[in-house]
Amino acid sequence: QFQRHPCRTPPLQAFSAMSQPEFAPKPYKRARRAYSALQKERLAAECQAYLPAVLEGCPQVVKKQAIPASEKDSETIKGLFPQTYDTPLVEFAAGSDGTASARSPVKVAVVLSGGQAPGGHNVIAGIFDGIKRWHPDSTMIGFLDGPHGIFTGNFVEVTAEIMDGFRNTGGFDMLGSGRHKIETEEQFANSMKVCNAIGLDGLVVIGGDDSNTNGAVLAEYFKAKGCKTKVVGAPKTIDGDLKCPPHIPISFGFDTACKTYATLVGNVAVDALSAQKYYHIVRLMGRSASNIALEVALLTRPNACLLGEEVSRDKKSLRDLTMDLADMIEQRSKVGKDYGVIILPEGLIEFIPEFERLMSELNDKLASPGVEATEESVLKALSPENAECFKYLPEFIRAQLLLDRDPHGNVQVTKIETEKLLAATVSAELEQRRAAGSYKGSFKAQFHAYGYEGRAGMPTIFDASYCYALGATAATLLAHGLTGLIASVKNLLAPAKEWQCGGVPVTSLCVIERRKGKDKPVIKKALVELEGGMSQPYAAYMKLRSKLRMVDAYNVTGPIQYDMKDCKASTDIPITLQLELGKDAAPLSDIPAPKKMGEFLYIPQSLEARSELQQWRTKRPHQVPTSLQEKSIAAVQVSEVNATMCAEQDMSYMRKFFSSIEAPLLEFKASEGRTPVPANQRIGVAFCGRQAPGCHDLLCGMVDVLRSSSSSKVLGFVGGTHGLFEKQWIELTPELCKAYAGTGGLELLGRTVDRIKSTEELEKVRKVCEELELTGLVLIGGARTNTDAAYVAEHFKKSGAKTAIIGVPCGIEGNMVNEFVEASVGFDSAAKAVAQLVGNTAIDGSSARKYYYFLRIMDGANTGGRTSSSHLALEVALQTKPNMLLLTEEVDEKRMSLRELVKEVADMVAGRATDGNNFGTILVAEGLLAAIPEFRSLINELEALPMPSTPEKVLPELTQWSRALFQTLPDFIQRELLLERQS
Repeated sequence: QFQRHPCRTPPLQAFSAMSQPEFAPKPYKRARRAYSALQKERLAAECQAYLPAVLEGCPQVVKKQAIPASEKDSETIKGLFPQTYDTPLVEFAAGSDGTASARSPVKVAVVLSGGQAPGGHNVIAGIFDGIKRWHPDSTMIGFLDGPHGIFTGNFVEVTAEIMDGFRNTGGFDMLGSGRHKIETEEQFANSMKVCNAIGLDGLVVIGGDDSNTNGAVLAEYFKAKGCKTKVVGAPKTIDGDLKCPPHIPISFGFDTACKTYATLVGNVAVDALSAQKYYHIVRLMGRSASNIALEVALLTRPNACLLGEEVSRDKKSLRDLTMDLADMIEQRSKVGKDYGVIILPEGLIEFIPEFERLMSELNDKLASPGVEATEESVLKALSPENAECFKYLPEFIRAQLLLDRDPHGNVQVTKIETEKLLAATVSAELEQRRAAGSYKGSFKAQFHAYGYEGRAGMPTIFDASYCYALGATAATLLAHGLTGLIASVKNLLAPAKEWQCGGVPVTSLCVIERRKGKDKPVIKKALVELEGGMSQPYAAYMKLRSKLRMVDAYNVTGPIQYDMKDCKASTDIPITLQLELGKDAAPLSDIPAPKKMGEFLYIPQSLEARSELQQWRTKRPHQVPTSLQEKSIAAVQVSEVNATMCAEQDMSYMRKFFSSIEAPLLEFKASEGRTPVPANQRIGVAFCGRQAPGCHDLLCGMVDVLRSSSSSKVLGFVGGTHGLFEKQWIELTPELCKAYAGTGGLELLGRTVDRIKSTEELEKVRKVCEELELTGLVLIGGARTNTDAAYVAEHFKKSGAKTAIIGVPCGIEGNMVNEFVEASVGFDSAAKAVAQLVGNTAIDGSSARKYYYFLRIMDGANTGGRTSSSHLALEVALQTKPNMLLLTEEVDEKRMSLRELVKEVADMVAGRATDGNNFGTILVAEGLLAAIPEFRSLINELEALPMPSTPEKVLPELTQWSRALFQTLPDFIQRELLLERQS
């Protein structure tokens, strides 16, 4: 989880008031200082492979008439763009090879405008290489930190050395981005002065709908004033709402963002299947449009996905949405499914009729003089109907509606926690049904909001290719002296060499829209089409929707791949784009009916039901030590080596519990001959701890090796420790395990976190092992599970049971590492997954250069102790190099107070500010607060009280010091401290 805090930046007026811009380039100081192994590999990838064949040599320009987006607005738009309205649509056709020496060099500038989108650096690379192909002496200029870099003259010269440090990488940190627009007469005049002074032949605006509209206004101004600088654009936005088929089939960055989010949604879907006790409600970035939500839903197949456009069409109220979700949850509960995955677009709330009316009036009223962003002021200004709607909302939603406006003066829908609003209304409805006797289930929600993690990630193969082609197209448009166009690359189902390139007049894409209380020309937003020529993605989802409500057909796309040679999934284009271009949707695979085993539903998956990437991973051979390469017990020699012992001061105490505390270490070696293999082995296995990646491969290893023993079986206990107690098992066969090789989670067998601690429970395990004639029992989990395994082994030894007990270190927290255990199962995968998100947000921060990201990293408690471990946070920090890492153990050792901790962070922020760096990334270990002495006392007291609770109930129970501390905490922290405890 992370929170984003803006640092103060100079207001636009400060830039407007500058009397004279600068005309000299700045020294370049933004080169990256380090690269990961994957970044180095992607830097070395040959971008020329992405160049469409039509752009090789000197393509011919074929001009065609452009069709306006809106006939009714066309005259108004023509009046606003008299110089450029009649600009023709352009398509490139293969031309002569021509020699570059016959052409004159050009000087072209580029500016990154608006929010980040993966692939922007490859657009710049395409422009750079394109103008160099045109003439080797061509020059590129990069304006820094967005459009205000143009009218203030803040720019650098982009050299080959600079460019080669950013190819195929994510983010906009090469030049930085900004959300300012060129709006005042002084800003337009200064922009022209800068472009004339440095002799620009062309300028490429890389941005979304507003940025490209602003670029068209600049092109109009330059042409009217006789400025030689031509202006073209490149379509950028992860939201997917800048597409104008057939010429602009998609905006760049959408594919990478959606695949990043799909990876995360797939992960939580597997988590839902593994634990079978949570509803994961996921809010996805995307502004008003639901394009991202629909793409991710088609990729991952959640149980429900709400679409804002559908809500608007059907005029669904908040109650309608609540009842529909409650119906699904109740139906699922009746078949034993108190879990699921629900996707929401971040703009959903503005499509709900009562909210749409409210926010429309809010936007207008708050843009009016005299209306402040306070409840009192707003309630006086709103109509009675909207005032009542506003008062009905939960307090936290009302506060979010009054947060800072976006640059266009509108409500920031990204800050409205729609998922929590719906969870609250659904929970209330379910409780009413429980009282009526129709609902008997459990509804526990886990909330996820994915957005900034997807804006600056390393671009997919498709985005890297598409962006390079867009850049090369933009360079070719400018080299031919064209202006007022946005680069167009289409025929995207074909290989990149066959893509078709050209340019579309921005004015032909514009409609008139109301912004800040005024009518303005903007590129028409592309929302999800529910009917018509581009409704294929929606139609495909509609075919799946009713079945997905009850059937768990989750599709786990896995992490983004870059192996173009061996992994076909690496070159996939967005699924919505495939459908819009005429490709058929893949049908749902058959999912077997679930079998109830105790409290757990056993739902085996077939290999055919797996995602394309999962199926590819099952074919990859496991890497194993030499001693195990034959996967045969006969090929392994087991020998005893050094004796072990606990700490000398603990030996007398440990002897009270264990009869042997000096057992020897065992060592495996490849056998020179063949050792005897016992037959008829029956090995049981149970997952006793939290989910961790790799556990299914552990099962594969057990099954593969035990095949070398005649008539032997592996029995998997379904439902974790409960399944072990209740003797709920299935036989794990090679065929069954194959479908789970390389997959995450514990969905095959499930898990619990119950401990085996009482004498009654130990005896229950012994009886199960005896009745099933188990020769061995494997308990998989963290420090507590392996401690339990030691007690089970001791109990079995004393009672004469013949079953051998083995523990396996498993847990993403990594807190079982010691002199005998170098790593626990799952730690590496978890660290890399988290590091990817941390890296993405860090790059996002260095691109926007105005936010501090505080990211909280999961940790784990030590057995028998109260201090959490921070191994995962430390590993992620070593991989990503954030600006600060706050470790639980360090705070605990130094006994730092909250004031001292805050000062340390503030000193770092102030130090960076002196260098002009008002941005950064801070990693916080999850258990940090518990390490602060005053907080530890408070938490200890709260944990002795029943939860969930309220401040009114707990305050009288706290000591004086803890009560005082609790009352000083922000409301949201108080609420979190009083939530129901989770396992």
